[in-house]
Amino acid sequence: MAPRAYHSETRLQQQAALKDRIAAAAARLHALRGAQGTSWAAIAQEAGVSLPTVYKHFPDYDSLIPACTGHAARGAPPLPAERILAHTELAAAVADLVEAMDRLHAYYEPWLAWGEHRTLDAVARFADTQRAELTGLCRAVLLRCAPGLAEPDRIAAAWQALLDFDFWHGLVRHHGLPRAAVRRTTAELLLAVTGPQPAATPARPTRKPAP
Repeated sequence: MAPRAYHSETRLQQQAALKDRIAAAAARLHALRGAQGTSWAAIAQEAGVSLPTVYKHFPDYDSLIPACTGHAARGAPPLPAERILAHTELAAAVADLVEAMDRLHAYYEPWLAWGEHRTLDAVARFADTQRAELTGLCRAVLLRCAPGLAEPDRIAAAWQALLDFDFWHGLVRHHGLPRAAVRRTTAELLLAVTGPQPAATPARPTRKPAP
């Protein structure tokens, strides 16, 4: 590798590491104070860099929030979509889905509890994307586990609302329900809004031909 190319690549790596350090500092502060309660100066101090350096890489919320959410997402528990969609029995898929969302909500609570998806456009766009992806997963579960279900889009939208952070947070924090009780309640509501599923028809015994 030519010396100039080597130095250019090294500089790019250093800049990427610096941006990640700033994003990590911002994510820590956003969890403690909310994005709107965190100044760029506080981020600079937390990251150990100058204020102009923070503004150079992240001049506004539109550039800062995606970097923060990306940093936070690297430590988030996975949403096992393949495992959930491997189920053919609706109650089993619902149980896995509810458990996975409970873990995700608990992880993201320090950031989401500030409610800035309602007040900050950059956070709202992230929330909209997550909401659309979850609705798509809900619809896929319904189509696999409840084939022939009328109005799957309507039911998927209702599922998404019941699996939303605000619903979980209200039950856990405002009503003080244990997370196990919230999981059970949410699963019951998902199944209830879906409606009864037809029972599997037992196979008829094969008659032996008459002699």
